[in-house]
Amino acid sequence: MLSRSSRTTPRLAALRSLRARTMWGATEPEADPLTIPLEVNSPAPLFSGTTTTKVTTLANGMKVASSDLVAPCTTVGIYVDGGSAMETVSGTAHMLQHLAFKSTAGRSAVGMVRDCESAGAVATATASRENIVYQVDTLKESVPTVLEMLAETTLAPKLLPWEVTEQKTAISYELEEFNSNHQALVQELIHPAAFGKSSPLGKPLMCPPKNLAALSPEVISAYVTQQMTPDKMVLTAAGYDHDELVAKATEIFGSLPAGTSTPAAPSPYEGGETRLSSEDDLTHFALAFKGCSWKDSTLVPTCVLNTMMGGGASFSAGGPGKGMYTRLYQNILNRYGYVQSASVFNAFYNDTGLFGVYGAAPAEGMGELTSVICDEMKKMSGAISDVELSRAKNQLKSSLLMNLESRAILFEDIGRQVLTYGARTAPEELVAQIEAVTAADLNAVAAEMLKTPPSIVVYGDTTSVPRYDVIAQQF
Repeated sequence: MLSRSSRTTPRLAALRSLRARTMWGATEPEADPLTIPLEVNSPAPLFSGTTTTKVTTLANGMKVASSDLVAPCTTVGIYVDGGSAMETVSGTAHMLQHLAFKSTAGRSAVGMVRDCESAGAVATATASRENIVYQVDTLKESVPTVLEMLAETTLAPKLLPWEVTEQKTAISYELEEFNSNHQALVQELIHPAAFGKSSPLGKPLMCPPKNLAALSPEVISAYVTQQMTPDKMVLTAAGYDHDELVAKATEIFGSLPAGTSTPAAPSPYEGGETRLSSEDDLTHFALAFKGCSWKDSTLVPTCVLNTMMGGGASFSAGGPGKGMYTRLYQNILNRYGYVQSASVFNAFYNDTGLFGVYGAAPAEGMGELTSVICDEMKKMSGAISDVELSRAKNQLKSSLLMNLESRAILFEDIGRQVLTYGARTAPEELVAQIEAVTAADLNAVAAEMLKTPPSIVVYGDTTSVPRYDVIAQQF
């Protein structure tokens, strides 16, 4: 029989000789030296970083887009060209978001949860004005199962009456929480002010409380039949082999008919105002103009302008890279101590967009805050220094590249671009486009924007903000 000492490997012996036993009052043991190699059995990856995005269109019009990653997990899902802008009954897309991954033709709601857990998957769904996204984070080995679940929840939901009733209660609580987020509420209210309440983009994104009773399984089913068709879908994956994804998509989705979808009606920009009184300690204000669309040639300059204006909240830590050198931070938050927030916001859509500034302050300071916000927006078409232009471009480039290191953001970038353009622009090309932006480009974007009628929202003390015509006369 071998003795204990005879079974000791040379590496273990070397480590033991360097690891002294510690006793009371004795010196601290020495750390293991880094000169001893650590033996790791790991196969070399077939590629590094992210592979080029590939796009394949199936016979029924469904697009399959993906980039692979050197990681054991995948973010996979479906982007649907549908949302609140395509609704007949406002709130349908919002309800459909809540009914995602519930009972389907092939699984019960409990079965869906059980299969998600077995696959190590986390499933979510989000509805916006022009698209609905079904997203699942899972292990690569579980992707085939997840694709079947995605097909069922998008194309064959059961929409059981008791599940619909249950989600109506959940939506009621969600609306109460949303109404307490005043910045989000103001940016939601800017849409009917800008496009009109009856236009597709002016419809509410979230289900109005008065509409909950009208959201029957029949109404939701009609929406699914009309909007959830393969020709309006992009199956997207970040972190999965493209050929394998296409093969599985063809098996699951390939035999389905394309459908006869109807595009959303246009939403021409009008300009206007919405004022909503409340007893809140602060008054919240938004001023917006017509921005650019996803397909506009001024998209990249608009993004640079957004970064240059920036801003934030008064309690933000600030500092380089956190908006401290943006115009709204320097010229409003740093100069007017009573201002609680001043930030820029953008909304991009297929045919139009919004560009605006949000501010919040006590009612007694709103007259002055409104004036300085108007001044800052007018200055966008004036002098822009080389330093602030370079800073804005560098911040936008770093934000773009660092965000794309996230698998979830990469998934979103692939899905949204392919749904909008039919292809994906490589990050390197976007960086080159950002670098090519000039001060004259920003001036031209701002000048064209300020020619449109303003859109205004006031939430709080509505009498503390000047009349619409007084504000409009400043531009």
